[in-house]
Amino acid sequence: MSIGPSITLRERRRTSRGGGVPLPPGPGFSLDRLAGFRRETMPWTMRAVARRWPGVAYLGVPGRHLYLVSDPELVRQVLVTDGRKVDKGEALRTANIVLGEGLITARRALHLPRRRLVNPAFAHARMAGYATGMLDATRATDARWRDGAHVDLSREMSRLTLDVIGRTVLGAELDWQHVGKELTIAMRGWEALMVPGGAWYLKLPLGAPRRFWAAADNLHAVVRRVLAGETADSVVTEMRKARDDGAALDDAAMHDETMNLMLAGHETTALALTWAFWLLARHPAEAAALRESLPDADPGYGDLRELHYAYAVVAETLRLFPPAWILEREVEQDLALGGWTIPAGATVLASQFVLHRDPRFWPEPDVFAPVRWLDADGRFSEDNPGVPRGAWYPFGAGTRICIGESFAWTEAVLVLAALARRWSFRVDPGHRMALHAAITLRPAGGLPGIVERVDA
Repeated sequence: MSIGPSITLRERRRTSRGGGVPLPPGPGFSLDRLAGFRRETMPWTMRAVARRWPGVAYLGVPGRHLYLVSDPELVRQVLVTDGRKVDKGEALRTANIVLGEGLITARRALHLPRRRLVNPAFAHARMAGYATGMLDATRATDARWRDGAHVDLSREMSRLTLDVIGRTVLGAELDWQHVGKELTIAMRGWEALMVPGGAWYLKLPLGAPRRFWAAADNLHAVVRRVLAGETADSVVTEMRKARDDGAALDDAAMHDETMNLMLAGHETTALALTWAFWLLARHPAEAAALRESLPDADPGYGDLRELHYAYAVVAETLRLFPPAWILEREVEQDLALGGWTIPAGATVLASQFVLHRDPRFWPEPDVFAPVRWLDADGRFSEDNPGVPRGAWYPFGAGTRICIGESFAWTEAVLVLAALARRWSFRVDPGHRMALHAAITLRPAGGLPGIVERVDA
């Protein structure tokens, strides 16, 4: 890549600077550079841009004013310090077509009061109960697998985490054959919305758009049935109880938040587990160390504090393959960032994939090394020595940090520990791993391989 010419961005609207906004350096536009933003290569392209132009880089993408931020302090500024000057980006806002106005899609004015109502459902005191459902879903997977069976691990993990969502979030059983298929179609439609012209495409009377709208309708019908029926103790029942200064979630808000949790809640943890087993398959010594660290019996919620190596494996997986791999924020007020003025209406990108693999902060950044998360006594800590805040943010930061962070850690660690005691995964030798970077970071074409029984 080469630095583009020194030019000035002439906005089509008035800005606080009037005549024009100076641009930071970055890759100029060309067709060959545009090819670097394919789903398979986009994370690596972003990392290359950040290394060539660290701090703030301007991405020359026609029709959009994109700024890639790759300095930890600047990331913290965007997400935390100046969080009130930015809001959700277009990619997530357009998802309200599928998700409604829930925490994932809501603008800031709605997000803050809504979050106060949903927060109690994810309180620490609730996790022990949720852990029971997580482990029940894991045992169902364990009972279904057969030694030497060929599976698509990404599909298996998606099935497992959707089962967890049914047991813990909805308090109702979900039919994987039906709901899993509809979720897959809905996610593809959501991805289409991120492409220029995607909203227009989904309005066309073609097969794929019709399947998308049918899947979205069916998922909304599932949520309506859940909310209309009797549910076991769950996130849904806690949300129904929520009150904040007399305010409560009305029927529409309950529906949208439940839809958000069902669609997005299972996807990210499923991907974290998929990538974890793939990394362990490629690193047998680390897989053996994990098994040796586990208790003799199936782990329970009370064992979490002692599952240090399992936590380390999950943390290292989230570092290398963060399911939410990039954050997008739309600037609402001119933002002074790293010596540049980011004008209102522009978009700031902050990529976990980029910062989590930055050699300035992570020795051997592309190496899978769970031990980097363990202290001298072998105990897990997220406070990695020498790593500044802002270089590690798998769940985001600021007021929009993932509301289910504690839930996700509990689920990922317990499921990984329970399955790794008895199972290993061997990747199909003919499979070429490639990324599919869209809303989340997935293995393109799934992850085919063989599950094999191992001694506990």
